[in-house]
Amino acid sequence: MDKIKIAIVTGGLREERVISLKSAEFIEKNLNPKKYQSRVILLDSNKWYDRDSGAEVDKNDFSIEVNGVRLNFDQVYLAIHGSPVEDGKIQGYFDLLGLPYSTCDTFTSALSFNKQATKNFLAAFGIPMAPSVLLKNGRMPEKAEMESLGFPVFVKPNQHGSSFGISRADNWNELQDSCAHAYSFDREVVVEAYMEGREFSCGVVKKKGKTLALPVTEIIPETEFFDYAAKYEHKSEEITPAEISDSESASCRQLAGNIYDLMNCRGMVRVDFILNQGIFKMLELNTVPGLSPESIIPAQAWALGWSYTEFLDIVIEDTSKK
Repeated sequence: MDKIKIAIVTGGLREERVISLKSAEFIEKNLNPKKYQSRVILLDSNKWYDRDSGAEVDKNDFSIEVNGVRLNFDQVYLAIHGSPVEDGKIQGYFDLLGLPYSTCDTFTSALSFNKQATKNFLAAFGIPMAPSVLLKNGRMPEKAEMESLGFPVFVKPNQHGSSFGISRADNWNELQDSCAHAYSFDREVVVEAYMEGREFSCGVVKKKGKTLALPVTEIIPETEFFDYAAKYEHKSEEITPAEISDSESASCRQLAGNIYDLMNCRGMVRVDFILNQGIFKMLELNTVPGLSPESIIPAQAWALGWSYTEFLDIVIEDTSKK
């Protein structure tokens, strides 16, 4: 039987590029070589090209020519954190080509990348979350808005990945600085009420068409919160499965699965929560989670008894339909 030809698309143009390359390395290393034939395709600002041969991608059909032979792909594994994958831009291109890919579709990706739009959408279904205020075009919060949130607050770029630009503000002076910092990453900023509690994360995939929430991970950051350093520079302790009761684990996994289905997700997704006053409240939805042996999702798959190879196979199989 012919092997399935997979293009591992990585690189990208944003700060997350280094993380994207690490995820692509994990995917390439752990794909089943008996089932898949893969090539790494790099996206740079001026060209898309095959890593090994340097051949440029023909964007008319996403093919490459290597040693005089035209190579086409059966499926794309998207390993870019941030734009143009997390915001759904490149998915529209692959939809036009009829080429299946490993992530959520254009609409779901664009919606989930917009933190406040995601909160607004899920609020209609009763998903518990922290109250927040959306700011645009350099505007700073007004006194009345802050009275509803109180201090401290977290200030975040509304559309950006990997926790870049997030900071905590404990007073008005810090709030001005935090907003200015977030605005350096995005023209929209979310100011979110602080919630005290333990932080958790739960991955979700589909296996044979059935939504399956993975074992829950507790995140204990060395930093103030689960920021870039905590995620990617080993500045946190991550316990999988989390040391919580069976009922708490079931509650978190059910909520993560519900969010996955409400958002019409595909592939693997990670939902972050805080356990506040006995209730799991959603912090963020990540449609392109990081992949490495130290990352949360692979640890959860391993805790469920899957090898990394089995896990990637499940994601590819479920997203293989055009």
